[in-house]
Amino acid sequence: MAVLHQVVVLFLMAALGFFLVWRKVWNDQSVKSVTSLVIMISTPCLNFSKLYHLPAGSLTGEWLKCFFLSMALTSAMLGIGYLVFRKQERDLRAVFTQLTALSNCGFMGYPVMEAAFGATTVGYGVAFVTAFNIVSWSIALALFCKDFKTGLKKMVNPTMCAIAVALVLQIVGWKLPTVITDVVDAMSALATPMAMMVAGAYFGKITVDMLKNKSFLLTCGMRLLVMPLFALVVLKLLGVTGEVGAAIFIACCMPGASNTLVQASAYSTPRAREIAVGAVAFTTILSVGTIPLMMLLW
Repeated sequence: MAVLHQVVVLFLMAALGFFLVWRKVWNDQSVKSVTSLVIMISTPCLNFSKLYHLPAGSLTGEWLKCFFLSMALTSAMLGIGYLVFRKQERDLRAVFTQLTALSNCGFMGYPVMEAAFGATTVGYGVAFVTAFNIVSWSIALALFCKDFKTGLKKMVNPTMCAIAVALVLQIVGWKLPTVITDVVDAMSALATPMAMMVAGAYFGKITVDMLKNKSFLLTCGMRLLVMPLFALVVLKLLGVTGEVGAAIFIACCMPGASNTLVQASAYSTPRAREIAVGAVAFTTILSVGTIPLMMLLW
């Protein structure tokens, strides 16, 4: 019940974004500006805060196991997506493959993890998001760029830097002045509401043509149903249970990643970007039903 409650809360945040666009309070430039704020400020603060405030000694072998397993699982999902959409033109193949494999594991994943299993599970969620960022800005980005060099450069981004600093502070046991952590915590609290409002702002971008596109529907189905089931089978076969398994599984159940929108906007064609926008929005809407459904299997 806690999971359903949290999913509905997230959806209502998204609905507010749709309302602002519908009432013309927000326009395309407004959405772009808020997106930049989320990427450059709130998301790094969110990841830093979640990791920094973990109890001392949380970064054990279990955290590292979660990190490496998350990286392997995300990479495997990318491989599956690539095989399924290998006949598509390059830009569309990149979008469909990414949306099949990459989820909104931070903005939506963290609140659902905490609602279902508590704050400690979110610490393992940070391990998943760290692995996600590495894969997303290297292997996944190369699907657009044809090479890994650009992806390696993009790995040095605010979120990865924030995670790296928080990891160092956790390992050495240093504490920052309260005035700094209070600011970071306040900014991190804005990440999920703003990210969900941005997702909702794109609800109106879903077109009838998209809903008639078999590849579009297949991508959404794979993201919300097939990939969570694939992750569940892998976790069960490997005997990964408890908070580590729960964090990974919940992260895999989330809708399409907003990172794909960012990359498609920068490196792809307008058509591919439209598909990315529509798929992220559509999977976000459908996830209101699929996330609680998938959680019943865990």
